[in-house]
Amino acid sequence: MSIFRAYDIRGIYKQDLDKEIMLRLGKALGTFLRGNKNVAVGYDTRLSSKRLFDSFTKGLKSTGCNVINLGMVPNPIVYFYAWKNRTFGVMITASHNPKEWNGLKIVRPSGISFINEISEIEKIFKFRKFIEGKGKMSKDNVLEKYRIFLKRKIGFIKKKAVVECFGTVGVKALPILKDLGLDTTSLHDKPDGKFFGFERPEPKGSNLKLVKKAVKKEEADFGIAFDGDADRAVFIDDKGRELDGSIMSAIFVDYILRKRRGKIVITYDCASELEGIVENLGGRIVWSRVGHGYIERRVVYERALFAGEQSSHFYFNQFYPFSDGILATLFLAKILTEGDEKLSKMVDSIKMNPTEKIYINVGMDENKNKIMKSIKKKYDDAQQIMDGIKIKLNKVEWILIRSSQTNPEINLCIEARNKARLKKLRQKYTKIIRKQI
Repeated sequence: MSIFRAYDIRGIYKQDLDKEIMLRLGKALGTFLRGNKNVAVGYDTRLSSKRLFDSFTKGLKSTGCNVINLGMVPNPIVYFYAWKNRTFGVMITASHNPKEWNGLKIVRPSGISFINEISEIEKIFKFRKFIEGKGKMSKDNVLEKYRIFLKRKIGFIKKKAVVECFGTVGVKALPILKDLGLDTTSLHDKPDGKFFGFERPEPKGSNLKLVKKAVKKEEADFGIAFDGDADRAVFIDDKGRELDGSIMSAIFVDYILRKRRGKIVITYDCASELEGIVENLGGRIVWSRVGHGYIERRVVYERALFAGEQSSHFYFNQFYPFSDGILATLFLAKILTEGDEKLSKMVDSIKMNPTEKIYINVGMDENKNKIMKSIKKKYDDAQQIMDGIKIKLNKVEWILIRSSQTNPEINLCIEARNKARLKKLRQKYTKIIRKQI
């Protein structure tokens, strides 16, 4: 399995990634940057993260790069530091993957993740022709700068929320939410590299049972569940219902476009009704490939106001171009503070067909390419979307089949005219994919 992915580096600790590999990765990145650059580095709560941080930063310094140690922080805070200080940034994390995994997310001074640069780093890594230098390490209080920035932009909010932390949010970001006025009840807010017994720090499915129950028990205005590195946030309404990325994008878009017209970026796996919602508000839809690196680039290039993914990554470009679950939480609280409607009422007013995203494990990364090649051949008249295909069944319904960029999985996304039809399509296309495994 290659650790070099489309827009990050990721693998299983001690199998694909160890101290020696991370040392080489630090040297490879430093060589790519030609040394003498400042690089901010943070890490998540995984058991392996601090060890890999030590090796990676040693490699960086050996090329002449200076390391700013941000410590254990959420991913958006590393990105914020890089963007605010016009430097490069690296987050040691495997996001929502199981605890055995780890990796790197790398961001440019513009706030856009490395994409094409990953293949260049891979070449340097393999040939081992590293430059040499003597970099230094320093520390910076990024949390205070991040808090001040958000407080100035968001203002004071007054709502009650239940926060399912899972990872770095409970360690560093929970006090920021409270400081801006959010009355929080928190779950799993201590650092735990084993993620409290959950298979993975993924805000979906059975992992949301506790936060849904707590929202109703505490009579909270809403709930939030973050993934392991907190660049993604899945929301729960006051009735305890999970809200997907399309519904939340509609809520954010309605607020944003009523104040200012502009472009809205959404991914191919979002509900098609979003296009009509955006256009009715005077905005313009720009469709994008799934994946934070591609969306960040699209947001900047199009000068879009907002971007949303079905997986609940949200990008507020009036702040910065990368996704931030902490900012999304504060933005929703701001909307609810300024209005007089409950979140559940806002949700009920949005008319969308049922959608679903299914993750099908195919065993190994190598299998993904074989399966996608076979499916593309079977549906050669479908819309090609880089890492997959989109099959339009009629004016309403569609099937999206794509290769996951982070896991050995095929993603199946469906929009149907009703739940019965959704179930039927899920069974049909899941069977088609599994037959290829």
